[in-house]
Amino acid sequence: MQRDTFFADVIVPLSVPRKYTYRVPLELNEAVAKGKRVLVQFGKSKVYTGIVYAIHQQAPTDYTAKYLEAVLDDEAIVNDIQLRFWDWMAYYYCAHPGEVMNAALPAGLKLSSTSHVQLNPEFNFEESAHDVFTEREHEVLDALHAHSNLDFDALAEILKIKSAHPLIHKLLKKNAVLIYEDVKEKYKPKLQHLLRLHSRYSEEKNLKDLIQQLEKKAFKQAELVLKYLQLQKQSGKVNKDGQEPPWIRVSELGQGTELSAMKALIKKQVFEDKQVEVGRLLFESASQSRKALSVKQQKVLDEIKASFNENKPVLFQGVTGSGKTEVYIHLIQEALDRNEQVLYLLPEIALTTQLITRLRAVFGELVGVYHSRFSENERVEIWNKVLQFTPAGSTPSSTRDQCRIILGARSALLLPFQKLGLVVVDEEHDASFKQQDPAPRYQARDAALYLASLHKAKVLLGSATPSVESFFLAEQGKYKLVKLHTQFEESGGTEVKICDLKYFQQTQQMRAILTRPLYEGIENALAKKHQVILFQNRRGFAPYTECRDCAHVPHCVQCDVSLIYHKQQDKLVCHYCGYTCPPPKVCAACGSANLQYKGLGTEKIEEDIEVLFPKAKITRMDLDSTRSKYAYKQIIDDFESGNVDILIGTQMVTKGLDFKNVQVVGILNADSILNFPDFRSFERAFQLITQVKGRAGRGTEIGAVYIQTSHPEHKVLEFVKENKYADFFKDALKDRELYFYPPFSRLFELTVISADMNEVNHLAEELFKLLSLEFKNHLLGPEFPLVAKIKNRYHKRILLKVGRDEKGKTIRQAIYTCLDYLQFKHKAWKYRVAIDVDPN
Repeated sequence: MQRDTFFADVIVPLSVPRKYTYRVPLELNEAVAKGKRVLVQFGKSKVYTGIVYAIHQQAPTDYTAKYLEAVLDDEAIVNDIQLRFWDWMAYYYCAHPGEVMNAALPAGLKLSSTSHVQLNPEFNFEESAHDVFTEREHEVLDALHAHSNLDFDALAEILKIKSAHPLIHKLLKKNAVLIYEDVKEKYKPKLQHLLRLHSRYSEEKNLKDLIQQLEKKAFKQAELVLKYLQLQKQSGKVNKDGQEPPWIRVSELGQGTELSAMKALIKKQVFEDKQVEVGRLLFESASQSRKALSVKQQKVLDEIKASFNENKPVLFQGVTGSGKTEVYIHLIQEALDRNEQVLYLLPEIALTTQLITRLRAVFGELVGVYHSRFSENERVEIWNKVLQFTPAGSTPSSTRDQCRIILGARSALLLPFQKLGLVVVDEEHDASFKQQDPAPRYQARDAALYLASLHKAKVLLGSATPSVESFFLAEQGKYKLVKLHTQFEESGGTEVKICDLKYFQQTQQMRAILTRPLYEGIENALAKKHQVILFQNRRGFAPYTECRDCAHVPHCVQCDVSLIYHKQQDKLVCHYCGYTCPPPKVCAACGSANLQYKGLGTEKIEEDIEVLFPKAKITRMDLDSTRSKYAYKQIIDDFESGNVDILIGTQMVTKGLDFKNVQVVGILNADSILNFPDFRSFERAFQLITQVKGRAGRGTEIGAVYIQTSHPEHKVLEFVKENKYADFFKDALKDRELYFYPPFSRLFELTVISADMNEVNHLAEELFKLLSLEFKNHLLGPEFPLVAKIKNRYHKRILLKVGRDEKGKTIRQAIYTCLDYLQFKHKAWKYRVAIDVDPN
């Protein structure tokens, strides 16, 4: 009987423009399905994990389809809506399908593949003529005789050559060796070893006889049985005659469990054992009910629900400390009541730490957390729990088998939701929602809107300081705007005090890095047992090291930046590529030992504050102090419980954290935020300073925010001081319209990247001319960015501004046409062009 031949379009995890078509072997016809992982060969020898995108009977016309190697899943791990979402992301953000797949799938769901080579057992080496092989080929064969099999890299190392591929290729043609792939599954389920008495010993008489017999001949074994019975009794799992004995974890028997005794008892069929898969994720039961809303919160909740009925996203502008999270909790509960899944996006991992506690107190084990600090195995488990969501009408075996609420950073957007009902994007204005490198360079807030539309889910964007784009869309009627202008604690609030750095420096009223008002404010807060937060948006000890004699500054050997001194490591560090070196003893240029560290990082501030306030308990929260998995939680818990008096940190201390006892917040250098060369710098400064300001006065007492600046008259600081978001928005909108920036235009940033500066200059100029033919006066550049060289690669940028009413497909096609022409003309040049749609 003739069977149909099928082909599968597969997304491979590589930066290739299209999906690749493979032939399905007849024996895999039943197993292969859309959304399953498959093992495929791409290139000459590499094997990759791909995702089946479509199955059909149309053979490719331009190449001969290779066969699928294997199907890895019993059920699809990616659903139809996800694949449609991936398509949109690849199209909108000018990325390749494999790049989106790489961003979406946890590393634990991708297989690693290493090419190995071994002698062909069917090849008769004795009968073959000696001159069949060259001297080099004989060395390969000798190595394989000695080691049975080797991977390509190990073979090259033994032969002391750069690559073994050409030699292997020749031996393959002579049929002397075989290639195979050592494919390893990265995800390993966590297994628990369980033990129980055989059912024949459930009767008391048989059990007594067994113990007496073992005590005479095998005392260690008898001891183990008695220990098992003791644990069984302590756990309350005592079985009655005739009942199956309960399972006990082997780990409960203690560290000193005699393995030989246990194995002997299993062999004698006294014990039965089994391995069961358990989760790595820690779950907590719900311990609190939802808090009652205030009258104003209830009014806002009703407005949001009414707006949802109009099928429009809702922009929820609530001042810091207004209790937005409690409103979110009520909306989440309503989504759960409808048997829907909920996605709660946050810009920073630090924010998830405090919010996990709040949400799990109400919703218990229904809350799952997903972000990059989790291990590969933990991320796979969350993926599977989201995938196993049970729709209405079915009863899950256990609520632990599924996560109904996902709390996470931007990568949580890419989980396999089955029935997404509500998406909450908290702190929607935050730049951290934008992925930078690698592609896809997506904006999680905007992508969440499209994902919600696929699921027909409700979307709530929350912020005290909405982005200019979101607020503009609300004013245009695309979003519904809901406001909450009062704090939950009526008696709280903050007073803003602007401290003129120039004045206090000239009048010698500085205490190290603190102006006199900020120093006195901290002193008073500590005296009243209140807490203090100090903000400086630069980690490390000093931004650069300078020679006092010749002004030489050490720079990174791979990047166009100065090296930052980290005192804790006693190293100069590049924050772009990670290059490190010891701090110099003498100047590399003139040989002088007269060196000094310049500027302020969080480490330096911590050192100075310890000197100024020796009795205070001080800690620092930045990337360096929070590298371990639970470091965020430890710092936040210590601060929340009052074990820390002064918290010094970068922008991770500014976002959404809720501490009732903070009375003073100090912004040590507002100028570094205000003067950044970017069209969004004033918006970012307003948002950041307002968010920092919101950390104080969240309890029953008025808090104080001290802003240290050399420009006290700056208009952004005036807007912040008077809390005039509407006035700031109008001012920002006027400038955006004048210079044709978002929300009045859409931006495409094209960056030419190469190790050769001349190539970068030539290619950027040529690309600019090609684009000019299509877009005329809508281009800026080409220009080197502030940091022009990163990891020995030069970058040059072209910015394209287009009207929001212009068709996206036409724009993208024109860009691709220009890039294809450039690639055709300069085939031998080693460069790439990165496209960033809606850059930050």
